[in-house]
Amino acid sequence: MKSPDLKLAPKSLNSRLSWGLALSLVVLLTVQWVIASYAIRHLTENQVANRLVQDSESLLAGLRFDENGQLQIDTRRISTVYQRPFSGHYFVISSAGEKYVSRSLWDKDLLVPEINAGVEIRLSIEGPEKQNLLSVTSGYLKQDRLVGITVAEDLKVFNAGLRQFQWLYGAVSVFILLILLLLQHWIVRSELKPLQSLRSSMGRLERGETDRVEMTGPAEIAPVIAELNRLLVTMSNRARRSREALGNLAHALKTRLAVLQQLTERPEIMALPEVRQPLEESTEAMRRIVERELKRARLIGDALPGQRVNLREEIGLLVQTLQLMHAGQPRDIVWHVDQGAQFTGDQEDLLELLGNLLDNAFKWSRKRISLTVMNRDGVVFRIEDDGPGCEAGELDQLTRRGFRADESKPGSGLGLAIVRDIVESYSGELVLERSSILGGLALEVRLPNRQQVNKP
Repeated sequence: MKSPDLKLAPKSLNSRLSWGLALSLVVLLTVQWVIASYAIRHLTENQVANRLVQDSESLLAGLRFDENGQLQIDTRRISTVYQRPFSGHYFVISSAGEKYVSRSLWDKDLLVPEINAGVEIRLSIEGPEKQNLLSVTSGYLKQDRLVGITVAEDLKVFNAGLRQFQWLYGAVSVFILLILLLLQHWIVRSELKPLQSLRSSMGRLERGETDRVEMTGPAEIAPVIAELNRLLVTMSNRARRSREALGNLAHALKTRLAVLQQLTERPEIMALPEVRQPLEESTEAMRRIVERELKRARLIGDALPGQRVNLREEIGLLVQTLQLMHAGQPRDIVWHVDQGAQFTGDQEDLLELLGNLLDNAFKWSRKRISLTVMNRDGVVFRIEDDGPGCEAGELDQLTRRGFRADESKPGSGLGLAIVRDIVESYSGELVLERSSILGGLALEVRLPNRQQVNKP
């Protein structure tokens, strides 16, 4: 029975693991790149700030107030980088509204915050020519007066170095990412290879090439495989016991029916036609039921995958047997099996199927019978004869239990009904029509591939 269609096919375990690991690696390396960039910026800015504090203390050491309270500074303590215009190194000293700026500022000024003694403020400010400056403003007491010293440095060189590091680190990270992706892809494929072996083993099981899953998988899968094999053995034993029980029951019933049949032939029963006729009809009906259930019992074997049947060999033997059975009515039977045509199922089902169809063709044909086995997305059996055929209105009734188109021909009317049961058990199709070549009845049995039947 076909499974209902699914809107979205499930992604493979290989794809999910590969994408999951790849995404994890990308996130990990990206976070690592961001953290490394932040750490280097933070450490470098701290180093620059510490150097600016040292320059601020050096300026403080060279600072004094004269007897008039005027701010004086020893220029020998000022580094030459603070004397070159727009050098990227600047300072501003302020005290009681008085301000002293480095020569490097030329005619520009810096944003200097108000500050108290013992306080240090670090800021990123815009300097001359829109330079990106890191400034440190420190508050001191010198000669009992509050002095604020702001020292700033351009971060252009530092930012350029940081960008170079980020590009280099990013390139190395991408290279490492590619190596890790290739490595994890190889690891995933290697670890999932047992699943491919399991899939191949399941395919052989489905095609009937084996009766168990032959695989020594990893520890996580081994219990599932063991349970599956146990289930297969259980189903096989259950099917065998069911067939044996049905066979024993049928044999016992057939023995009792034979006794009843003999009773109907006794003189005292023969003298009572009103008793004999119902008894014979009931006996015959019971015999048909037993025969039918025996045929249906063979279908139980389809619970497990069947073996692949050699069509040419089995059909050849079946044709010879039927010709011997109908030796008094010789027929010219032509049969052909296409290259690649295969039947995967129970051998008894095949013999029951073709046996009933060919036996029916022998009974109704005049001289010629044709059997063709074709490979068309499965296997197709087409049987044609040159007999009288059947009226269009009766074609649908031929497979009905007990229906007989002509009571003069021997038979129980169960043959095509059994054929229909077998075809349905294989999810196949039975088509009856008039033969356009031989003029009689044409029956076509279409059995799909097992893979198509089980395909979701």
